[in-house]
Amino acid sequence: MATYKIHPGIGITRLGNSDTDFYLAPETPAGLPLECDGNGNQRFGPDGVAPLLVTSFRDRQGRIKRQAARFQVFVYDEANPEGRPLKIGDPIEGGGNHGALAEIHWRVYLANKKACWYKFHATAGEHGYPRDHPRRNAGVADRSRLIIDPGPRTVGGDKRRAQFDRSGEGNYATSFPPPLSPNAIDTLGEMMLDSADRLIVLGGHGYSGSEKTGPGEPHTENYANNDGWYDDTADGPVMARLVMYSKEVTRVRYIDVEYPAWVIVGYPRYAPQVLDMVTMDEVLHDLFVRQFATDTSLYGRLGSFDAPDEIDFRNEAQLLQWREGGRLTWNTDFHPHFYSDIWPILYRPDQFRFLCDVLAQSNYPHDQEQRGLFDPTKLEVVPGSKAAKDIAAEQQAGAPPVERKLEFVNLSRLDPRSPAAPGTDDYDPNDPYKPLRRYLFALLRQAGEENEFKIEDQVSSRLHNLPLMPLLCGDNPLTNTAPSKFLRLTDYMLFILKQWADGKFVNEIDLGLLKRGRPPLYTPFLPYPTAPPQTGRELDRGVLANVLGGAFCPGGEAGWIMRNPAIYWEPYRFKADRSVSDFAETAAQQNTRYGVDADYTFNVEEPLSQDSDFVTGLQPGDITKYLAVPWQTDFNECTTNPIDVTYADWNINYPDSENDAELRESTKIWTTMWWPAHRPLQCYEVKITGNGDPNYTWTNWSGGVPQTDLGDMKMVTEWARLGFVIRNPFLPVSVYDSAATGDDNIYVAIEPRLR
Repeated sequence: MATYKIHPGIGITRLGNSDTDFYLAPETPAGLPLECDGNGNQRFGPDGVAPLLVTSFRDRQGRIKRQAARFQVFVYDEANPEGRPLKIGDPIEGGGNHGALAEIHWRVYLANKKACWYKFHATAGEHGYPRDHPRRNAGVADRSRLIIDPGPRTVGGDKRRAQFDRSGEGNYATSFPPPLSPNAIDTLGEMMLDSADRLIVLGGHGYSGSEKTGPGEPHTENYANNDGWYDDTADGPVMARLVMYSKEVTRVRYIDVEYPAWVIVGYPRYAPQVLDMVTMDEVLHDLFVRQFATDTSLYGRLGSFDAPDEIDFRNEAQLLQWREGGRLTWNTDFHPHFYSDIWPILYRPDQFRFLCDVLAQSNYPHDQEQRGLFDPTKLEVVPGSKAAKDIAAEQQAGAPPVERKLEFVNLSRLDPRSPAAPGTDDYDPNDPYKPLRRYLFALLRQAGEENEFKIEDQVSSRLHNLPLMPLLCGDNPLTNTAPSKFLRLTDYMLFILKQWADGKFVNEIDLGLLKRGRPPLYTPFLPYPTAPPQTGRELDRGVLANVLGGAFCPGGEAGWIMRNPAIYWEPYRFKADRSVSDFAETAAQQNTRYGVDADYTFNVEEPLSQDSDFVTGLQPGDITKYLAVPWQTDFNECTTNPIDVTYADWNINYPDSENDAELRESTKIWTTMWWPAHRPLQCYEVKITGNGDPNYTWTNWSGGVPQTDLGDMKMVTEWARLGFVIRNPFLPVSVYDSAATGDDNIYVAIEPRLR
């Protein structure tokens, strides 16, 4: 029996102030968005196969194009256990009927609940809010009016478009804010069908405003909580109904997909080809493996890996027994692939030097060149391989080491890039680069070390006094209540990197699975897959690879609520409150009718809830309500953060209370970045000269928007003037044959709007 699912399970649409132009969300990691026409139909090159990618992010008036989330239905059956896209005309079945797919009807319900939710305060609330935790806009008595609720919309058949606006299409009593300054909000977006009845969802226009009036208004005073303010980010469920003509009953019949998907409206992705150090896909993959037994051959009961447990994701009793019934651990016999699993993680830190000047001051450790620690030609060498034996033979023959310049003073005692020499403690004739791998892994911040800044008490080690990595802000670098000062990788990422450090990995090039060379062959300097996803799960993961996975303070497109296992119905699919996610009548009820022109509008008898109920499921607006209001305040301030690192655990000093000059002088502050792949600090800006040549200038990306409360207010109106940072379109593809090109303008800002 065939089943039907919507993919991606979680789709991402992005704000833009253009009311005419848009593009489709990228479906591969670090991919450029996909070109489409005004109806959402994807555009392809002259061969009809290669997708056209977006390199112009503005319309003709200089406004930022919106990013659309595209949803499609996949069929799962014996012939397609991994699923395949369902097309108009394909045979479908359900309810004892068979026929050909004639149409797909879609229903989407977006809402914004930020103004009525609890005030965000770092990690407070991740495990539930106390009764006395303050709400935003606490002085507003009629709290239902704080929810932006346009009601659900449907498209299908002859109705190809719908707006999430104030009108309610004449069938729904909408809830929108009163007049706001500087920008009113009259819509949360729109939806449409492409020519194949795939759903295209667009979010709002990036409008934010305050309902407060009087002297000094509007103004902002906090990175996350600003009473009186609203914005037009949103989220909500996506439902689909299949329409066929059944020969059995010679009538039109309807089949509902198995479960809703979800759409999240986020801010623009200004550096689309640079991944975060931790992506949302990596956060969820780790969660599902460890909490929901999605791969018990990788993570499971000790001693069970030869015969992995088979666990039903939605069988709570079975899951509880698995979690509590024995020691759960990683399978240390697992060998990750270097270029598929390991290198995409190690590749990322070097990309940040194109987005800020912090690493440019001393970028040696992160370089992917021979002078750096991240040279893939060394990190890929598998112990016992031909390459390893050849290197060992050269060392035994007394070949002089390659002379390299050391540029990082803390590493001057030992160059871990070079193979260990015979006679040293680290020498292994089968594993010449083991010291380098173990050195890099030892610098990684492990679980429980989120508040550790550097490695101490290892005076004889080359690791002594070096900061732990990644050196980025964590979920709570602001307070000492449930602090989490610095970011760390997920448990799964740390596990596979430990396997690699211990020499338990394989090289796909050695196995003949990859062929190195200039694109379209594999190059480590363009490491992410570019082939369109073929299965529903590949689509789920590809979309979320381009979403921030930390730090969550409060977060980017979504926050730490994404780590809560209670909100999921299955991997990459939220548990939905079916009372506000389904069609107005069931498919069975609709099957009692004769035509396909039934009114699918839906009237909610009760206002959307101001609270959460994870047992019943999520309602529209329940994901984005955890984020900053308006979104521009957090987006602006999440550039750098001064973290007091004087002490490892309790790391805030107050010398002023005692006028303690010695304590003041001993205080150590480390200015730490938040998430530069979303909010770059500096970059090269490219402008075309009169003769058509590119001219590059290292510039402040935010163009005079300060990281202050005043800057927050300015970002409300200036965000649409920021440039987009992409791979330099004026460089030849040969640049990516090697990272050792000397080019610092591989990524450049394009199309900043004239000020």
